[in-house]
Amino acid sequence: MAGSNGPVPDEEVQRAWQTLFLLVPVISTTFSSIGSMFARLGRESIGWVLVDEAGQATPQAAVGALWRARRAVLVGDPLQLEPVVTMPAALQHRLLRAHGVDEEWLPSATSAQAVADRVNRYGTYLPAPGGGGDEYVWVGSPLRVHRRCQEPMFTVSNEVAYDGLMVYGTHPQPFPDAERDGLLPSRWLDTEDAARPSDAPWGDRDRGAFGFVLDQLDRQGVDLERLRIIAPFRALVAEARSICRTRGGWTDTLLDERCATVHKAQGKEADVVILLLGGGRPGAREWAARTPHLLNVAASRAKRRLYVIGERRLWAPLLHFDVLATELEVFDHRRDGDTWPPRPSDPDQEDDQRP
Repeated sequence: MAGSNGPVPDEEVQRAWQTLFLLVPVISTTFSSIGSMFARLGRESIGWVLVDEAGQATPQAAVGALWRARRAVLVGDPLQLEPVVTMPAALQHRLLRAHGVDEEWLPSATSAQAVADRVNRYGTYLPAPGGGGDEYVWVGSPLRVHRRCQEPMFTVSNEVAYDGLMVYGTHPQPFPDAERDGLLPSRWLDTEDAARPSDAPWGDRDRGAFGFVLDQLDRQGVDLERLRIIAPFRALVAEARSICRTRGGWTDTLLDERCATVHKAQGKEADVVILLLGGGRPGAREWAARTPHLLNVAASRAKRRLYVIGERRLWAPLLHFDVLATELEVFDHRRDGDTWPPRPSDPDQEDDQRP
C-alpha cells in the first residue's frame, strides 16, 4: 500500500483497518485470502477471529489468521467430513519425518477443530472413528442439544457419530406446511435389481425411484429451494443431474448448488434431502462406510425428510449404514402409495403383493 508521499507505514494500515471495523464489525474471508488481505497486519492485530466449519480446515491453513488474532473461536465438528488434502499421503509422511514433526500434525488426519479441542479444558470423550470402540477422541465444549433435524435423522446421526450423547431439541412442525401436512415420511426406497451389473453404480430402478420422489415433492408443492440431492460418488451426482435437467425449474446454477456430493454439502441443509446410494462397487461402498463422517453429514443435512435410494441388501450390512437401515423404514407401496415400485406383471407375484 502506497500513498502520495510514499509507502504507508504499517501502523497507519492497522489504523485504517480499525476504522473500517468501527463501521463493519465483521468481515468474512477465506483462509487462502488472509495472507494477502491482511499482509500488513502483525501478530495479535485483530481482536477476534471466528472460524466456521473448522473441522474441514487443516491446522496449517488457519495459522495466518490465528497468528493475527488476540482471541479465536473455532466452531466445527471433528466427526463430520475431514479436511480435503490434495497432497498424497505418502508425501505428507515424508515431509513430517524430514522435519521431525509428530504424526498428529498430518494434514489429512487432523483439523483446525481437532487442534483447538486439544487445548480446551472443557469437553468430553467420544469413540474415535475407526477405533473399534477402544479408542476415544476429546471434543472440546460440545454443543449437545440438537435443534435442526427431526427423526429419524437425529437418531441416525446420534448413534452413528456421537455415542448417543446428543439431546433431541427439535420441535416437530407440519410439513410441507400446515395446510398440506403429511408429506411422505422419511423412507428407504430399496432398488434391488438382479439385472444390475455388480459394478454399476446406478440402474433403472434407481432412476424410477428418484423420479418417483421428485414427483411426490412436486405434487406437494415443495420448492426446489427446500430440496438437496446428495450422493457419496460423483457418478451418481452426474446421473441425478441428467434426470433433473429433463424437468422444469432446474438451472445449471441450481444444480451446482443443490445436487452435489456429500463433501460439497457439508455446512448446508435443506428441509428435504434425497441421498443417492445406488449399488456401487464393493470397494466404493466400503470406502463410504469406513468412518461415520460421511453418513453423519448426509443424514444431518435433512431437517424434515430424508429419502434414501439404493440397494438395501448391499448397504445395510455395512458399518454405520446398519444404523441407517434400522432407523429408516423401507418404502412399502401398500402403505405409502402404489405408484412405485412398478407392480409385478406375474399374477402369482401380484397375489403376494396384495395386503
